[in-house]
Amino acid sequence: MDGSTEDFDHFDLASLTRPERYKILTGAVIPRPIAFVTSLGPNGLVNAAPFSQFVILAVDPGLLGFSVGPRNDGSHPKDTLANVRASEEFVINMVPEGWEDAVQKASDEHPADVSEVDLLGFKTFASTKIKTPRLLGSKIQFECVLDQIVNFGNAPNHLVVGKVVAMHVQSGLTQDCKIDPKAYSPIARIGGRNYVRLGDVVKA
Repeated sequence: MDGSTEDFDHFDLASLTRPERYKILTGAVIPRPIAFVTSLGPNGLVNAAPFSQFVILAVDPGLLGFSVGPRNDGSHPKDTLANVRASEEFVINMVPEGWEDAVQKASDEHPADVSEVDLLGFKTFASTKIKTPRLLGSKIQFECVLDQIVNFGNAPNHLVVGKVVAMHVQSGLTQDCKIDPKAYSPIARIGGRNYVRLGDVVKA
């Protein structure tokens, strides 16, 4: 709790470039859970892309949201956004330890006719309520149907809101609907290409 009001560097976000704002905001709001989203393209290819601006929006009903930013060149919507708009469904796969490199590579921009699932060697298995498949190896998956898409900012970012119609948790992780965080142990993203794993759990 110690410190002086002079012990800070001050930033006017309006005076920063967009890349500078991105770096400082995503470096400050950490750690961020990762929604590794699978969606179906119009050609039936399974797209997989990670989004670390990801949040629980409501529990009655269960609503999850992730923010999709613009492409680097701003040319057209990212494949996930286009797929979700068309199919109105998607799966959020939580990211286990050991997937860091693959998730980073999946964040690269690929043509719409390239499946990141095939490219990176992921295996999929069927969902129970929707057509979009889940990723084998993920310990928790949420099958979602589209609730709404809300635009924010000038770029803009698109907040994709999904209603959870089925949730799958690996056997042994739950007791009385409580998830064992150590056994679950998902990774989270911090700034740039950096990820963190679950450390000490502190009870207050």
